[in-house]
Amino acid sequence: MDAKYVQQGLAIDYIPETDINAGDVVILGDLTGIAKLDIKAGERGALALVGVFDVPKSTGEGTALVTGGIVFWDAENKVVTVTGGENKYLGKVIADADDDDATVRVIINVSRDVPLSAIAAIADPEADAEDIDDQTGGAASETHQLAAVADTSATDQSGTINNNFATLATGHNLLKDDVEANNAKLDEILAGLRTLELVEAAAE
Repeated sequence: MDAKYVQQGLAIDYIPETDINAGDVVILGDLTGIAKLDIKAGERGALALVGVFDVPKSTGEGTALVTGGIVFWDAENKVVTVTGGENKYLGKVIADADDDDATVRVIINVSRDVPLSAIAAIADPEADAEDIDDQTGGAASETHQLAAVADTSATDQSGTINNNFATLATGHNLLKDDVEANNAKLDEILAGLRTLELVEAAAE
């Protein structure tokens, strides 16, 4: 046996050395958690690893944060920051915060590569894969090079042009197959999350 299932991983057990207040951000190595309830020193509590939280931010000119931005946790000043370095990754901003706002809404520990459209789709009980924008920048199954078309005033280039149309059609079909395959996989993921009750079930 290589592994044994323990729990979903939405939260982890945590025994602090000092009292922890609800809402405190706790850094454990490269792992960031947030206490949902007060935890007394030496007593077992839990840290949330997923979820949406209103997190403290600095105020003043130039401190506004926009939806989709990546933020880190400045443990010394106990605010979010756009500066990485020694600050640990916290998550993505999901609602604009102005200079005067003292908090910003963040979905924590979400992959930096996950587009916000995917986050919104997971939260939507009626969403399917088509609601998730492709932001991977990846290539299709094959790349088709079009032939150069010479000066049409010199010779008949209809054969080359027709071949290019055929090449484009082939590429379109391959890309369509890729998209349909990816959509099917994403639909399976969403269905699995709903089966595990991690997201709301689709409305009948």
